[in-house]
Amino acid sequence: MINKYFIIFMLISMVMGVSYYIATSNIIVASSILLLFMVLSLFVFIPKLKKFNAMSTRFNECYHFINNFIISLSIKKVVGAAFENTVLTMGDDFINLMNKLENSTSREKLEYLSSNYFPFYIYRLFIQIVDLYEEEGGDILEMSKYLLQEARHNEEYLLSITSTSKHKYLEMSLLWGITLFILVLLRFTLTDFFVSIKNQLFYIVGIAAIFLFIALSIFVLISRSTETRLKGYKEHEKVI
Repeated sequence: MINKYFIIFMLISMVMGVSYYIATSNIIVASSILLLFMVLSLFVFIPKLKKFNAMSTRFNECYHFINNFIISLSIKKVVGAAFENTVLTMGDDFINLMNKLENSTSREKLEYLSSNYFPFYIYRLFIQIVDLYEEEGGDILEMSKYLLQEARHNEEYLLSITSTSKHKYLEMSLLWGITLFILVLLRFTLTDFFVSIKNQLFYIVGIAAIFLFIALSIFVLISRSTETRLKGYKEHEKVI
């Protein structure tokens, strides 16, 4: 299945290349602009977005697992039973993963998730609370109050980043869309002037600089919108 980001950024690359060619009639530089955007898309833009989405989805899964497990444990009172009950509330990929570990105990599965699936501080804190509950008992809902607050805060934080990023992407798309439209429009409305300067070095380089600035602005926006400050995530990035 072709990733949606691949389609979007290949279209953006084509638009950039075609727009430059229309604005300058220089096929060599236009091809270079097209190639530049394709390379940046494949090796910078798309990987950053895919990584952020994978992390965000995984955290959402972690949040629901912890929340469901704690509620189940408050009812079942036994870690093994709570774990099995919680697994049934998760997605197919998670259930299939747990089926591959069918010979492991619930405790071993919880530890496995900590090392290989949920690379987040709140999950490690969750494991510590489960350990304490097994050793000393008590009210699991009261014991995990801070944990659930922290998890909810991080979930809202990620949702806020996603929402803000969508607005920024839309604003930038409109801004640069209008800029390119004006650039192309001037090419056809000022025909005589265009003919006189289209082969001038300053014009070719100047228009190219605009497209380079567009590439830079896309890079900065994506970098900022995919930057996260989830506690305990950075040192486990290799997991996602």
